[in-house]
Amino acid sequence: MQKILIVDDVPANIKILRELLVGDFELFLATNGEMAVEVAESKLPDLILMDVMMPVMDGITACGILRTKPETAAIPVIFITAKNEVEDMVKGFEVGGVDYVTKPFHPAELNARVRTHLELKASREQLLKSGRQLEHANRQLEDRNDQLNNAIEQLNIAVMTDPLTGLHNRRYMTQAIEQEKLRFKRTQRPFTLVISDIDHFKGVNDNYGHECGDEVLKQVSRTLRGLLRDQDHIARWGGEEFLMMLPETNLKGASAVADRIRLAVAETDTDCSDHGVKVTMTFGVAEFRSIVSVDEIIRNADSALYDGKEAGRNRVVVYQSR
Repeated sequence: MQKILIVDDVPANIKILRELLVGDFELFLATNGEMAVEVAESKLPDLILMDVMMPVMDGITACGILRTKPETAAIPVIFITAKNEVEDMVKGFEVGGVDYVTKPFHPAELNARVRTHLELKASREQLLKSGRQLEHANRQLEDRNDQLNNAIEQLNIAVMTDPLTGLHNRRYMTQAIEQEKLRFKRTQRPFTLVISDIDHFKGVNDNYGHECGDEVLKQVSRTLRGLLRDQDHIARWGGEEFLMMLPETNLKGASAVADRIRLAVAETDTDCSDHGVKVTMTFGVAEFRSIVSVDEIIRNADSALYDGKEAGRNRVVVYQSR
């Protein structure tokens, strides 16, 4: 049941208002503005019928106080006035009153004004509630979008990442080379591919087990990544093969990088099963040229790698056109 606070210092007016409203609403009474503020704060009525002229505190002052308090600011106040109190009506609207009824009361008018402002208050509250629900739904939607975007990002990373070593995989590297090829067309700045292979890796697996072989792959990956620049790309190309792409680097520079990596790998121990395992690597280097395709430059680097293995392994070989 909706609640109405009647504020008037004249018992006859209170009696009339009670008789007009009783049964349809839960009624509360106050005989001055000060009491009206206290009752409004404790009962939070849906509407206040407030006399203007009262002792202790008048209705205008009481309405102004109610409007300053967050818990009572939205309660509609209908002033009760005499027909000759036009100036008081204006003051009432200035402090936040929503309407007025004149004495003597006309039951139909009073009932219409009361119900209109109760409906307006209910509509405002419903709008506020709907707005809060919409804000909550929007926040949930934003959170879900963030979760979805994060999931998509993680999926994209997973699709482009080798799970054992944490390096990029073949799919990523193929796309990165294509992008670098497009940049080469704009800038004509060289880039070089370095393909490398762990020498005698099968022997590591046979002698120490596949778990040790996995540790070797991870250690080699850390060594390779640690000696490359941020702009360089590296991927696990196959079982024990790695492919590096060095932007804005010619054959001479790439060969020097590959040799530094070769020496570092040869000097690094991998701890597994109480054994310190050392491995070496062979490297094939090929520079991209506009007359070759991506597949061709990869084949050229692979051909140089094959030559290095044939020549005894643990070396860097630069591709030479035949």
